[in-house]
Amino acid sequence: QRGSSQQIDAVLCLFDLKGFTQLAERLPGTELIEMLNGYFGLAVETIQAHGGNILKFMGDGMLTMFNLGSIEEDAHAALAAANELCGKVRAFNSEREEQGLPTAGFTLALHAGDILYGNIGAENRLDFTVIGQAVNQTARIAGMHRSVGQSIIMSEDVQKAAKGTNHDLVSLGRYMLRGVAEPIELYTIYRGNCGCDG
Repeated sequence: QRGSSQQIDAVLCLFDLKGFTQLAERLPGTELIEMLNGYFGLAVETIQAHGGNILKFMGDGMLTMFNLGSIEEDAHAALAAANELCGKVRAFNSEREEQGLPTAGFTLALHAGDILYGNIGAENRLDFTVIGQAVNQTARIAGMHRSVGQSIIMSEDVQKAAKGTNHDLVSLGRYMLRGVAEPIELYTIYRGNCGCDG
């Protein structure tokens, strides 16, 4: 129903392919779609296996969320999915390289907070999605990948919620993000030679 919504506390995850714009300029449409579906298939399978929900696809990216009952569970699940996805993409890229096919890396931005979850749109076209400051901040964090030189980055909110995690979360420093009043500290997962960059 239009206008129906629910406020929840969740971990948002913004997945995006790296170098896809350049690939789109030189690959035939059918090859491009096949490639995109391959990476999306891996990402969707991994995120859903850890209890995540796929909210929407946006070009060569997708917005997902983890809402498993507590923000701590959400953070642990999101980190497990991010870590696993690195290995899967690395293996997938090795297979594609052996076949002489182009490869892509990916970026992942994670943030935790309150979001409004529900039906938004016009009378004849609704979209079941999320809105709120946390969604905007996730997009701002995603814009920091190039600046910090890391494929997986998360806010301090995710790092705090994931207290006790076995993952090695390394600080990338404090930053002022556009539209965010206070500086926030960003983190990444240290995995050595992750292979996330394609």
